[in-house]
Amino acid sequence: MTLSKNATFLKLVAFSSLLVCASASADWQLVNKGSQLNFISTKNIKVSEIHHFSNLSGSLTSAGELSVDIDLASVETGIDIRNSRMREKLFMVENFPKAMLTASLPKEIVAFTKGQAGTFTIPAKLSVLGQHKDIEVKVQVTKTDHNRFVATSVQPVMISAGDYGLQEGIDWLQNVAGLSSISPNVPVTFNLTFIELM
Repeated sequence: MTLSKNATFLKLVAFSSLLVCASASADWQLVNKGSQLNFISTKNIKVSEIHHFSNLSGSLTSAGELSVDIDLASVETGIDIRNSRMREKLFMVENFPKAMLTASLPKEIVAFTKGQAGTFTIPAKLSVLGQHKDIEVKVQVTKTDHNRFVATSVQPVMISAGDYGLQEGIDWLQNVAGLSSISPNVPVTFNLTFIELM
């Protein structure tokens, strides 16, 4: 190999190494348009309805540190007056605009290659109305493309209203709507998309 060709080869090797390192240390951002977070409320014992939050944001670092913010004002139940009541009396968004989930993911996840998937039980911390509780989330993570992850709940995450200071708001909603009951236990499911920051 000539000196010129050898120098070119070394430059290509160095450039390839930089690309590998950049990929390994990539950070990821939640794509709101490609993500969903749903929850189910049950009233009068047997009437269940599916609701969601329409505004999510978050990030995943190369070290596996996950943070997801839920804009509580973006709650969507399909009924405007109920949305307003939940924002003001249940979530008290003026004082507590967001809920937050944080977790440390296994580092093997960020090293996934395209098409690779795995199921994990991940300890996490959920913060709502200033109350912080440890939970476990069972999730399937799939790298659907070289720069995209999708994380989907394998089973619902059960949230108890009393753990997060939400019971008083639920009692108020039950009374104003003239309901016999609103369950304090709420199943939550999600499908979150993360894309690599370039």
